[in-house]
Amino acid sequence: MPSITLSMLRDLDVGAGSRVLEIGTGTGWSTALLAHRLGRRNVVSMEVDAPIAARARVVLRRFGLPVTVVGADGLLGHAAGAPYDRIIATCGVRTIPYAWVEQSRPGGLILVPWGTHYAPMDVNVLLTVADEGRSASGRFLGPVEFTKLRAHRLTWPNHADYLATYSFGSAAKSLTSVTATDLGAGRFEPSHLAVGTRVPYCVHAPAPSRGGVQPVWFYGLTDTSWAVVLFRNGAGLATVRQAGPRRLWDEVEEALRWWRDARRPGFERFGLTVTAEGQTVWLDDPSQPCQRRA
Repeated sequence: MPSITLSMLRDLDVGAGSRVLEIGTGTGWSTALLAHRLGRRNVVSMEVDAPIAARARVVLRRFGLPVTVVGADGLLGHAAGAPYDRIIATCGVRTIPYAWVEQSRPGGLILVPWGTHYAPMDVNVLLTVADEGRSASGRFLGPVEFTKLRAHRLTWPNHADYLATYSFGSAAKSLTSVTATDLGAGRFEPSHLAVGTRVPYCVHAPAPSRGGVQPVWFYGLTDTSWAVVLFRNGAGLATVRQAGPRRLWDEVEEALRWWRDARRPGFERFGLTVTAEGQTVWLDDPSQPCQRRA
């Protein structure tokens, strides 16, 4: 989508002489824009899919921009071309590789579509590498949705496996005053970032509404815990069923309460810090972590 590509290149804030590593060459269009601005020798692009990488090389040469396109997994970056002033990913990630921080210059920028498994949504985050070069931190910008880095793609839970382990009849039953609107029915909801951060290793899946009832399912990704909320049109309370070692709905409800008590923060109030030990999502400033995620 050209508008997203151009807005990301604007946020990347490249200048004359900047050296850029791009993760995800794709067609090579954004690669060509960078090379036109900075010169082909200042751009390195990585593409994990060999046929796509080969085609991008041909197209870039045809336009007089024979950029170095490395046919490899961008997860590890490209140390041979480091250090970089800017790193940009054109794929969604669930954990920012520390190699990208290590391969950046102090003060460099890393722009990445980041998200959780809770929803397919990504949110662009712009990190600044610290002066000592051992960490990077910055705020989220706005929601997008990209194809995920191959190593971070979700294997979708098999509903039957979860119900075979913990049957519907044996599940704990309760009621909740949370509404479908509270949960966030849109594609790009700040609440999805909040819940996904505070309820790690969980995916939620709204099912089609039938007979005035819409089920929303939640699946644990480290075990076969599950939950379902049955929202009924016109009903004040929704029915909850949950089973397994985790009480996923209780975790989600607590996360929504936390988000509401924080005055329903938008994306721009959240930030992310990456170190060698892992990554931390925070609210308003790095001293207020939401939850540490490996």
